[in-house]
Amino acid sequence: MNFRTEYPEYSAIEEHIRRARAERSVAIAHMIAGAVEAAVRGLRRLREGLLHGVKLEHDVHALQVDALFRRSIPHR
Repeated sequence: MNFRTEYPEYSAIEEHIRRARAERSVAIAHMIAGAVEAAVRGLRRLREGLLHGVKLEHDVHALQVDALFRRSIPHR
């Protein structure tokens, strides 16, 4: 495992990591952090999509109500 290419943010403490024999721990922690970040990003996109859908549904409802009121007003 080459820390300088795979994990450049840890290159300053590479020797400490090697002495502690924590290379696998760093790789696992990096993988978990990436998975959590991807999950949060996915949940944000899901939330944005749902909010957009609710807004569109509200707009459709408003158009339907407006059309109903236009038909109920007597025309001369």
